[in-house]
Amino acid sequence: MDKEEKFQQIALFRYSLIAPAVVGTFESPSRTQYFRNIAAKKHKGPDGRHISVTCASLERWYYDYMKSGLPGITPKERIDCGRARVLSAGAVEMICGLKEDFPYITGKAIYGKLVEGGAINAAETSLSTVQRYIRNNGLKRPAENAQEMKAFEMEFANDCWQADTSQGPVIKSSGRKHQTFLISFLDDASRLITHAQFYLNDNAVNMQDSFKQAIAKFGIPKMLFVDNGKSYDNQQLQLICASIGIVLVHSRPYVATSRGKIERAFRTIKDGWMNAIDWDTFTSLDDVNASLSAFLSERYTNSNHSSLNCTPKERFLRDYDRIRYIPVVELDFHFLHRKECRVTNVSTIKLLGTEYETPQIYIGTKIKIRFLPTDLSELFIFSDDNKLLHTIRPVKKVENSKIKRASIDYTKAGGAL
Repeated sequence: MDKEEKFQQIALFRYSLIAPAVVGTFESPSRTQYFRNIAAKKHKGPDGRHISVTCASLERWYYDYMKSGLPGITPKERIDCGRARVLSAGAVEMICGLKEDFPYITGKAIYGKLVEGGAINAAETSLSTVQRYIRNNGLKRPAENAQEMKAFEMEFANDCWQADTSQGPVIKSSGRKHQTFLISFLDDASRLITHAQFYLNDNAVNMQDSFKQAIAKFGIPKMLFVDNGKSYDNQQLQLICASIGIVLVHSRPYVATSRGKIERAFRTIKDGWMNAIDWDTFTSLDDVNASLSAFLSERYTNSNHSSLNCTPKERFLRDYDRIRYIPVVELDFHFLHRKECRVTNVSTIKLLGTEYETPQIYIGTKIKIRFLPTDLSELFIFSDDNKLLHTIRPVKKVENSKIKRASIDYTKAGGAL
């Protein structure tokens, strides 16, 4: 295992500990209590050893991940050269530990802690010596706008997918012009486009619809690498990834080059297909997607890729035994959206402008519902412990008006009319 792979494994281990806090699925009363519970246990590290972590480390990883994604919790390589001979091994270890626990600590503050802890003697070691060691050994915090970019490639198919949206052409349908948006998913190792589809709106619902189709066809990715747009940075996607077991990673804001492979795939689609057809011949979105699907299957997927020396399909199938698939019914369950609704006095709830009829036992209470935003023909009521209780459907007021009510015998009702 090389150094970069080792660092990646450490980052994934750290994410596995903070993931419930990131997606809000922990059962503790608060995030701080969740971190305390995690810190009280031992965990199997990337090297197989059982280790403990501190609450401070968990908090730091959480905020670093929320700010920078997986790169934020990936260890940085240190060049251990230029070590000042007046600094003992204990002093050096303390400096590195302080910078690890407090990345923004100043050299002056470190110097003070070294003196207080007895690691150095102020009369023998100057502040400039400590600051010089920090600077020469890559421990100085880089400038805020400094960005390190490195090319990367995953080892196996479905280790990581990249996803993005590109603005498509305008099509004319039913006498009106419509802007289109192409949402695509690409496997990093094989460059296979696991799914690509045009939509009339660039939103989270369409992104998740495309994502589900990609998983249904090509299995579950270990990691999903996306940008910070609203379609890709939302709680529902985090819940989907957490539910299925996918690490969701966001790129640095405004740095499109970090998703170079998906950007290159968009260019191939545009150069090889989009810019070479007459868009006036399309009269519907279905026609556009059928033409795109034909291009991908006939030319893109089965054409030699210059970086692979084989076709994307051949490269993907090389790792077929490693691919994890999921039944479609179970997949639908993971993609259900969640919402809490209050039931009215007439045993109904309202969702996205539509009324749904619930069992009367829920009148006046709040219920937890789940639903597919692409199919609102039925909703599902779940219990607090994640069990399906009822399936409900839109209210049919006309049919309800025809239901026979029990007749009342007023002669036995008592009292005068």
